[in-house]
Formats: sequence, C-alpha cells, structure tokens
Amino acid sequence: MISSVTIKIETFLKLLLLSFPILIILGAPSLNFFSVVFSLYALFNFKTLKKFEIFDKKILIIFFSFIIFIFPFDSINFENSFLKYLSFFRFILMMIGLIIFFEKENRNNLFLFQIYKTYIVILTIIIIDTLIEYYFGSNLLGFSSPYKGRIASFTNDELIIGYIYCFITLFTLVFIYKKTNHYFFWIIACALLIISFTIGERSNFIKLTLLIIIFSFAHFFYFKKFKIKNLIILFSIIIIFFISLYKFTINTPQGNKLFFIDDLIISKNDKISFNFKGRFLQSNHAAHYIAAYNVFLNHPIFGVGINNFHNEAKKKKYEDHDLEMTEVRASSHPHQVYFEIISEVGLIGLIYFILIFFYPIYLSIKSLNRSNEIIIVSHLFLHFYFIFPILPSGSFFGTNYGIPFWYNLAILFYLSRKNLKFN
Repeated sequence: MISSVTIKIETFLKLLLLSFPILIILGAPSLNFFSVVFSLYALFNFKTLKKFEIFDKKILIIFFSFIIFIFPFDSINFENSFLKYLSFFRFILMMIGLIIFFEKENRNNLFLFQIYKTYIVILTIIIIDTLIEYYFGSNLLGFSSPYKGRIASFTNDELIIGYIYCFITLFTLVFIYKKTNHYFFWIIACALLIISFTIGERSNFIKLTLLIIIFSFAHFFYFKKFKIKNLIILFSIIIIFFISLYKFTINTPQGNKLFFIDDLIISKNDKISFNFKGRFLQSNHAAHYIAAYNVFLNHPIFGVGINNFHNEAKKKKYEDHDLEMTEVRASSHPHQVYFEIISEVGLIGLIYFILIFFYPIYLSIKSLNRSNEIIIVSHLFLHFYFIFPILPSGSFFGTNYGIPFWYNLAILFYLSRKNLKFN
C-alpha cells in the first residue's frame, strides 16, 4: 500500500511538471528549484534504474565519458569552471529523475497526455496576452517591450517570451495534429506562426517556420502516400503564406527585420543592393562568434573551461577592429550553442555533445512505429529546435536554456523505450 507521504510527493512532482512553462516564465530561480527536486528524486530512486532498464549500455557509456571529458582539465579559471561543471551535472541527474518518474507515474500514458493538454491551455493564455499587448501597447500585467515592434508579454522580455512560445508550441503542435481535423491543423499552424511573428523575435519565428515546413513534408511523404498533387499543395501553401506575410507586414518593424529590409543599401542611382556581410560585421552576433572561434583556435582540445568564455574573450588579443561591435564580444557566452561548446570545452567536448545531440534522434527514429510516431515526432521537433546551429540561442550550460533541453531529452529517452499508443 502506498503511503500518504508518497502520494503527496507524487502529486507535488506532477504539479511541477504541469506548471513547467510557468516556471520558465518565472525565471532561473524556479527552474533551479525544479532541477534540484528531480535531481534529488533521481538520487533517492537510483535503485530503480536497473529495475526499469532505462538506459542501455551505449547511453551510459556516452554520458559517463561525457562527464569525464568536459571536466575543466585546461581551464583558465579552474574554480569558476568547476562550480559551473557541478551545476551542469545536475541537468543529467534531473533527466534521470524525470525518466524514473515517467516510468512510475505515466500509467496508460494518461499523465503525459495531461501535460500536453495543460501546456495547450498555457499556450492559449500566452497567445491572448500577446495579442492584447500587440493591439493595446501593454499586456494584462501592464508590461510592454522597450524595443519597437517587439512583444514582452508576461516575461517583460521579448527574447524569453519568444523562446517560451516556441517551446510550448513545438511541445504540443503534433498533439494538436492528432486530435483535430488535418485541415483545421494547418489553420492552427499558420495562426501560431503569425503570433510568433508578432512577438518580433526573428530567430524563434524562423525555427518554428522551418520545423512546421519539415512536418508538412513528413505529413505528405510519410504519414500519407506520396502524390505529386500533395507536393504542389505544400509548396503553394508555403509560397502563399510568405507572399501574404511580406505584403501585409513589409512596413512594420517585424516585417522589415524578418525580410532583411534593414540590410538593404540604397545607392546614389537608387538601385537596391544587399550587403548581408557588411551588416553582419556590424552586429553583436559577429563579435561573439568570431571571438569564440578565435578562443577555440587558441585552445582547440579542451577549450578554456565551462563558463570561461567571458574571461578569455575580453583579453586584448581578441579585439577585431573590422567588427563594429568588437567591444561587446566578451559577454557571458557566445549566444550560439556550437560556438559556446568549441570555445569552452573544445573538440573533445564537441564530439560528446554531438553524440548527445544526435544519438537520441537515432534512438527515436529507430523506435518509431504507427502507435507512437506522432508523440515522438513532436519531441523530436523540439529537440531540433534546441540544436539548430544557424541561429542565436542561449547558453547550453545555463539554467534557462539547459533545463528545458534536458527535460525534453528525458521524454525522448523515455519514449524511445516505450510502445506508447496515442488514442
């Protein structure tokens, strides 16, 4: 018989999982609390790992060797790196705790599906709040973004709300696909893209758009038998969507940014030419990326140690006067996952991160079948969102970016070993 204390603990943990998007909105302290709780849960339930056979030997080898090789061997500031290293270790413990919890509590898939439904409700609230701010200048809490053409919503930060919006959307989008008429799904997908566009965070909008397009191809080529007319329909939808978006938003701050209007240079003879390279060299991103690459060249094997990009990049030797924003190069991290990895943990770290990034994809695809394909695809899409190399992102070693990544990874590992039915 289950004790009342055990029931209370299980209920509390379920509430934490159901409120996860809200924890992201509340910020790092609440996410840290979440990670610590499930890390402790993993430690107290470590004996069940063998019982459930959660990880095969290959996964265990990858993770334990990963822990060894990202140790700050060659750190320029050992204490700084070691503290961050210990902090990062909790992500893996949290992931193990989450898998154990799902193994115990997700009977008949009811709890996992409850999570989807709850997140859809939270997504709806965010959409309503976003639209209120877009049309009235401030949201329900009186927040507004300090940047023209951006939406802050509940977070008072357009970068965070854009990230949360895409996280929840990708978490639940394929669930919506399964539960609704397919034509209605495309309407919902286009509406979600428009909302993402109004937020004004270009990188998140592009990621969401790419993943919805990929899913569209999967829909026509995998879930259904391929027909030429399906391909024509798909391309028509994509073309019409972007022509309409361009036509109706070209004179808005969001439209100018998305379609690179700010990168256009008007010559004396009124001819329009593109100068993406010149524009890029004037940006914060260029300063961060080039500094990170040069840090990597100087420390190629083990990097400068976790959390030491800032300490290294601020050195005078990393100044680049061809970059307009070179003075801001030494922020807390390079604002791009792969540049952060190569600069702070070097080639050795990169190899293991690639294994961690892509091995779950292999396992998930391997475990795909007609009963679980939709739910796995949903979380694969979210995984792709985190590992896209082409766009700015948060710090992989940080709380706000790292915890959602490992949370989704836990679900992927769990799903890859389960024959779940989506009813």
